[in-house]
Amino acid sequence: KILWDLYEHNFRFELVTLDHLLCPQIWSDPNNKCLDHIRQIFPGDSELTMCVERIPMKNEGMASQEPQEKRRYVEKFRVILSSWPTFPVDLEGSLLPSAVGTCVWVVKKQLARFYTQSFFDSFGQLPIVPRLIP
Repeated sequence: KILWDLYEHNFRFELVTLDHLLCPQIWSDPNNKCLDHIRQIFPGDSELTMCVERIPMKNEGMASQEPQEKRRYVEKFRVILSSWPTFPVDLEGSLLPSAVGTCVWVVKKQLARFYTQSFFDSFGQLPIVPRLIP
């Protein structure tokens, strides 16, 4: 569980750092709520701090086994990444509430590829990505 927590926190910090690097104009606007938007892709009232959070008993958010819960969080992640340069054209459309589980999985996989490639292109190394609950 300690490793899960490390992966989770590192992913959050790396996501914020990469978003800040790729969209500096958005982050420079004092009225923009970039951090709040990023927080919304994670379940709960989580803040991006180093304090220990509760470790969930089951996978939540983008890792959820519940299709509608997964869809909501994948869509929020898609919205964040959509402002990045070279965002894939085929991912520009919203994930509708009626989207089936396989469609959500395909979009999540494409977003993961785009995220990891963007991170590698920016920092020259692979990102830390979240893991499933052990």
